[in-house]
Order: sequence, then structure tokens, then C-alpha cells
Amino acid sequence: MEKWIPGTIIRFETSPTPIQGQVFFERLFWAFKPCIQAFAHCKPIVQVDGTFLYGKYKGTLLLAVAQDGNAHIFPVAFAIVEGETKDAWNFFLKHLRENVTPQENICMISDRHASIKSAYENPSNGWNGTSSHVYCLRHVAQNFVRAIKNRKLRKYAVNMGYAPSEATFLYWRHRILKKNTAALEWVDNLPKEKWTQAYDGGIRWGHMTSNLAEAMNSVFKDIRGLPITALVQATYYRLAKLFAKRGKQSAAVLASGQQYTEACQEKILDALGKSNSCIVTEFDRRNYSFSVEETEDPHEGRPKDHFWVHLREKMCDCGKFQALHLPCSHVIAACNHANITYEAFIDDVYRVTTVNAVYDEAFPVVRSKSLWPIYEGDVVCPRADMKRTKRGRPKKTRIHTEMDDFEKREFRCGLCRVPGHNYRECPNAAGPSN
Repeated sequence: MEKWIPGTIIRFETSPTPIQGQVFFERLFWAFKPCIQAFAHCKPIVQVDGTFLYGKYKGTLLLAVAQDGNAHIFPVAFAIVEGETKDAWNFFLKHLRENVTPQENICMISDRHASIKSAYENPSNGWNGTSSHVYCLRHVAQNFVRAIKNRKLRKYAVNMGYAPSEATFLYWRHRILKKNTAALEWVDNLPKEKWTQAYDGGIRWGHMTSNLAEAMNSVFKDIRGLPITALVQATYYRLAKLFAKRGKQSAAVLASGQQYTEACQEKILDALGKSNSCIVTEFDRRNYSFSVEETEDPHEGRPKDHFWVHLREKMCDCGKFQALHLPCSHVIAACNHANITYEAFIDDVYRVTTVNAVYDEAFPVVRSKSLWPIYEGDVVCPRADMKRTKRGRPKKTRIHTEMDDFEKREFRCGLCRVPGHNYRECPNAAGPSN
């Protein structure tokens, strides 16, 4: 396929067999040229995850997933390996970095698997330097429950991770301190920049979990029992169909004159509505420094407050501006006060032209196999120890853990309608009357 479809990246590892002209299959990495070029126009984040195969032979499918400015996801690279081992992740991350994500300031999101951490920190894989590695908050919460054995405190830890500002982070940290000092010690042992939104510097663009990769695992669930060649072919045809569909949609939106994506406009409209109730005080006209006071409940799980907005530094005390790379309600209010267009603070990744560039290159049509060049290499054979020995059909669902129990039902606060706490624990609740 690499020769017949120009730009396709295929890397594989084999081991020798006792028979000359035959080799054992070990690992395979592949990525398609349209996906590689599309990633350059997406958010600078990549989520990696693994899921088991359930065919005749054991193995694991590794995925790297990206997201465009309209919140649409697609895989940028695949690998079939023996399992989520240190060597397997070294193989995958090395080729991912070399062939798909060579850009600077890339943020990789994954669970806290020791093999992923070791592979990321391996200098020969090329991730050290300007890239960043952060943890999926769902997996952090799962590890928290296993260590502390307290499900009620888990939501406090999750709220710490999702908190967009340092003040909100410290509020939930104090709640844990009052309940359990051992739990506080556990979360304090984690580097804050690895799992919290308030201290990540905006590198994860608001993505606190690896749900994108896990969602894509579910999409490819029905092909994970196919032979390797059929599985690779299935990924090619599915992505070709996906790119053709989204390319047509993005071209139509671009032709309509729309400047920003629907996902962007939805957030901006929400921020515009809240900005109308803000009172702005200008402090420094040269550096565009303002104090913005809220006069109505923001319905964000916190009481109304006032915030420092520094437009020249692209900073707001609420943290949402830095986290999402979109102007929050306070920034919009400050821009309106200073007669500055807030569109100047919307990142280019949210532009319709950028999303259209993501799906600009189509997948080439694969010609009939009768036209393919004759293969003259070694015969690739499966390893006998990778063959399944259990009788019956392999299971197609993973074992449920504390993480799944946490996501069964999302409870929302009766006052502010924000998930993660109830009305008794709401920071926006009024205190006792005198």
C-alpha cells in the first residue's frame, strides 16, 4: 500500500523464523497522507489509547486521535502490537512523532500507564523538548478511588481538575482538606500541570480526558476481529468516506460566507449573553487592562465575582480564555468597552477556512489488486504464542471499573445546574440568614 498509495506511512517489525524466507509478525504502524496533512490544521493536541483485538490472534490496536476546530474527531495513526507494553508504546510513539506529529508545542493526552510515560520520556522517540504529556482526568479519578477508597471525595478531585482558575481549584482542594488529609496528600503528589486545567497553561485546549480516543475505539469495534490486512483496508475506506463527507460539508459552509465554526459560535453566543450583565472598569488604556464585575449569576458552579482582564497578554482571571483559546464573557465585555473587536482573540483553528483545509485532500482510490506490483519479500507468519487458546467467542466488551461507575449518571446541582456537586455543597449557594 505504501508504494501504491503515495504518502501512506507503513512501518513494521518482524523477527526471524527457522525457515528461510519466512519471518514472524511483531508490530505494524500505519498512517494515511490526508490524515497527516489534516493534523497540521487541527488543535495541537493528540490523544492516544489502546484497545484489545478479538480475532483469532491476540493483540492490541493503538490509536492516535485529533480534533478539528468544529469539534470533529478522526484518527491520525494506528498500530497493531502485542499489548500495551513498554516496547510497543516506544514503537508507536516514535513513529507517531517522526511521521505524523513533528510540530512543536504538541500536547499528548493519555492515561497514567507507566509504559506510555516511559516511552514519552525516551529521548530517542523525539517527544522531549517543546511537547507536553498530560493525564486523562477520568483515569486520575479512577486511580484516586482505588487509592483512597472514597467515592464521595472523587467528585471533589474531579472538580479540582476541571477548575479553570486557581481560585476554584483551591476551593475544591480545601474541601478535600476538611474531609481527608490522606486524600489531599495523594492529589498533591501529582504535578498540577499534568492533570488540572487551572495550571496547564492552556496546552490541552480544555480537553481533560482521553474520551476522543476511547470514542474512536468504539467506532472501530466491529473491525477489531478482522485479519490485519483487512483491518488496515477497513480503516482506509472508512476514513476516505469520512473525509469526503466532511470535506463536502465544510466547503458548503465556507461558500455560505460563515467565518467561524458552529462549535465556536455556540460558545461565543453563550459568552455574549453573559457579557451584557458585566460592568467594566478600565485601569490601563495602553496595556488594555480592565476589571470586569459580574452582576448576575454566571451558572458556572461559582458565585458572581470580578476578574482582571489583560487583553495584551491574552489573560483573564476566570481561566476560560486561556484554556479554550476563545474570548470569555469578561474578555468580550472588555473588548466592547474599549471598542475592540473580540474576533481578534479567536484562535485561527476555529475558522471555517482552517476546518476546510483539514479535509481538503481526498483519499486516492485504491485500484484492483490485479494491478498491484508483485510482492517479492519474505512471507510474514503469525507467532504461535499469540494464537488464542480459549474456546468460544472472544469477549467484545472490556471489564467495567470504577471509571464506568462514575459515568453511569451525571448529577447536577439544583441551584447552578453544574455537575459534580449538589445544592448543599454549591459554592454559589447563599449563606445562612441573620
